[in-house]
Amino acid sequence: MAQTAKKQGGRPAQTMVVQSGNEIAATAAKQINYHVMGYYPITPSTEVAETLDAMKAEGEHNIRMIPGDGEHGAAGICFGASTAGGRVFNATSANGLLYAFEQLPVQSGERFPMVFNIVTRAVSGPLDIRGDHSDIMFAMNTGWITLMAADAQAVYDMNVMAPKIGEEMSVRLPVFVAYDGFFTSHQKRRVEIFADDQVVRDFLGPFVPTV
Repeated sequence: MAQTAKKQGGRPAQTMVVQSGNEIAATAAKQINYHVMGYYPITPSTEVAETLDAMKAEGEHNIRMIPGDGEHGAAGICFGASTAGGRVFNATSANGLLYAFEQLPVQSGERFPMVFNIVTRAVSGPLDIRGDHSDIMFAMNTGWITLMAADAQAVYDMNVMAPKIGEEMSVRLPVFVAYDGFFTSHQKRRVEIFADDQVVRDFLGPFVPTV
């Protein structure tokens, strides 16, 4: 669902959509048009890759969607693609993030920018999929920049900003965009987005690989 695009004071036109946090994360990734997404499904982040896969089937982006054999493998796909000069993206949650954990300080320590959406959820001992921040708290000291999005609008805004921040030559670090599982990830909200994908791509500019 979208409303008419608007342009004010010479600023790029925007349009209003009604999407969940996961859907709007996928919309931002589509507009950025990452080179690669390495992924493995886990609740409540599954919908990000699912939505991007549906968009790809409709020809809306050129992201190469590569499923891993688990979250560790998915993180390795992202790391390998980044070392090869790609702009890369992933989304995971809870025990999936912990499964990929040993790679996180390597990716930041070697200064390879990439963007991971962390759809926060309890790290389960006994099975627990309720929303909390225990997963992202485990990752706070891994050298990644962490952006915390309070609502679907912030999920979109921070996903657009994340590559710009991480790829800045004086920074060169990977970035987490974290938001609440279920509450933000699945509830539909009105979100203002750029009407033209090219506006986002021009804002980011071409990807400059780590040398």
